[in-house]
Amino acid sequence: MKSRAVKDLSAEQRREVASWIDANCETFPEPVRVFLALHQPYLAAEGDPRKALEAALRELRRALHITPSTEKRRTSGSPLSGLPPKEPDAPPSPREKLEGAIGRGKQLRDWHGKLNKRHNLRIKRLEEQLAKMPMENKTDHKPLRLEDMDPPTEAEIAENKAAAERFGDHLRLGDGPAPAMKSVNETLMPGGAVLVREECVPLAVEIPEDLADAQVIKTINEPRVRYDFSVAVTRLELNVEKKVLLDQEGDRHVITASTLEYGPPRYSVTWETLATLAVLVGQFALPFNRLGTLFSTPAKRFTAGALSRMLHYVAERFVPIYLELVNQLADCAILAGDDTSCRVLEVSSHHAKLKADPADPTQREEPPWAAYRTPNAAEKSLRGCEEAQKTRMQRRSEGDREAKRTPEETPSLGMIIGRRLGFESPRKNGDGPKEAMHVTVVSGRSVADDPKSLIVLYRSHLGSCGNLFEAILKKRDPKLRDLILQGDLSTTNLVTSPEQRSRFNIRLIGCYAHARRPFALYADEDPERCEYMLHLFLGLAIYEERLDAVGRNRENVLAVRQDEGRETWNDILRLAKDMADKWSKGTKLGIAARYIINHFPALTAYLDNPNLEPTNNLRERMLRTEKLIEGSSMFRRSLEGRFVLDVIRTLVQTAVAAGVPVLEYLVWVLRASDDEIKANPDRFTPRTRAAAMAAAAPAP
Repeated sequence: MKSRAVKDLSAEQRREVASWIDANCETFPEPVRVFLALHQPYLAAEGDPRKALEAALRELRRALHITPSTEKRRTSGSPLSGLPPKEPDAPPSPREKLEGAIGRGKQLRDWHGKLNKRHNLRIKRLEEQLAKMPMENKTDHKPLRLEDMDPPTEAEIAENKAAAERFGDHLRLGDGPAPAMKSVNETLMPGGAVLVREECVPLAVEIPEDLADAQVIKTINEPRVRYDFSVAVTRLELNVEKKVLLDQEGDRHVITASTLEYGPPRYSVTWETLATLAVLVGQFALPFNRLGTLFSTPAKRFTAGALSRMLHYVAERFVPIYLELVNQLADCAILAGDDTSCRVLEVSSHHAKLKADPADPTQREEPPWAAYRTPNAAEKSLRGCEEAQKTRMQRRSEGDREAKRTPEETPSLGMIIGRRLGFESPRKNGDGPKEAMHVTVVSGRSVADDPKSLIVLYRSHLGSCGNLFEAILKKRDPKLRDLILQGDLSTTNLVTSPEQRSRFNIRLIGCYAHARRPFALYADEDPERCEYMLHLFLGLAIYEERLDAVGRNRENVLAVRQDEGRETWNDILRLAKDMADKWSKGTKLGIAARYIINHFPALTAYLDNPNLEPTNNLRERMLRTEKLIEGSSMFRRSLEGRFVLDVIRTLVQTAVAAGVPVLEYLVWVLRASDDEIKANPDRFTPRTRAAAMAAAAPAP
């Protein structure tokens, strides 16, 4: 069939069609009337109709349940997106900066309150519209736009202004920012991970020949800055002196100069190289094969295997500090955690072999983690290593020069860490151990009033966040009975051990970001209510963001949370109950609404405790590099590699929280005596290093 040529419509013709639709719409069948109503706005538009046409197409696609893949929302996005423009930056005066931050808070509170009224009015209009429609047509209601709602009345404007002033008064409470209330802001690339060197280069003016006889009236020095960064490999050739001595008894002795100042024995790299490798791999997830290619020279080639052995050495040196951080974490008043699945080829290949043929006798073989599946198994394996070492030493003492060190006497990281934390967790129903591999992050302040005491612990294991909570709490001081656990309230994050539940008073608190997420991901299913719900969560985010901008203290945090915050949460609860009536338990929005209703006390617990975080976002950010590691790193191959990564990331992220220069801290630990680290690991934690640096710093 031939396509007909499309005749252009003039602006007058478009308006004529729009007028005809408006005049005859009452005579059309309901589906035709709805369809033509979607086209009427761009037909009646003055000037260029393209913007109105695009809006009509969006509404038409939504009415036909057609959503292009490019428009489907895959992430929940930031709750603070869509804020009105900021006012001009405040002058540098601290007082004026504070007033500017409070003024911005009042502006946002007023803006949010006005929109809140319009959202609420839109929901009421929607309910009235749906009540008049037949049951079979309730899913085909005409969308209601915020701009079509009645403008606020004078009384509502005055009410919003008063609420904004009250919010500003709440922000002013207290005696300014309190260090203990400061939020911990983790970044993927922390400041201090790079060593910064400064140079001052004087540049003299070269006077041209035609001005050689001119008189210099004035000389001005203008500072300009250039940043230079490069990838360089420095070859250090150490001329090691050896001396042969003959003592009075005629025995010869060979004494060699120590190279410990530059690097570890049997490794051709420096301490700084090992620390840099730890940051590049543990913090930025750079794969070994790329690093080997980057740093190899014609004279020296670094392979992925060699780099992995170097990092394993670093983790062995750091593991006593890692276990010390675990013990300190056990006594924290507040613990927060999250986990994500990870893929380790050593684990998945073992499970695949078992499932391939159940009759295969290899099914009875022990898994690769048998030596440390439980703390008891790890303890037994470590004793075996000690026995093997004693046997070798005894043979050497008897003159057996063939008695060399064997792998059987070298404990693995899995054994050393497994003795404290275990590795394999049992299923709740008692049907054997868990098989799913997870990476769990747990954080807490070892000193409640010191944000720099934050400990960030990584652990790869067969289990969930709740299992790691239980393993950590085994060494908790029995006198510290009160404990707060924060997570996404999933059953896998709960402490179920009857012994620990009887020893401690455990209170669970939720994460409002987890409660918000479904309403953003499935907003197309109920646009009006989801948009209102997201707007309410935006208000909660505004309150917390303004507290950070002004400076937190106990008084202003409690005032804002218990007034503005609780009022907003009550609106969220009312809307959740309304949505629970409209959406069944089997739908995504129905589940989301009931999650808020059922967990409302846990989600709002932070309103009464200024030390609690409203979200669990810090732990989620800590797990973002897992996807990079899974696709590019050698650590996806073996469990031992995962444990290396756990130790490195724990030390690096805890150092970031403590505010110590990461590279400098790692080098400082590596230069220390291994025996001293094992004997006193508490002296080498990032917080201890930060305190020592602060004490040594000159007074301002």
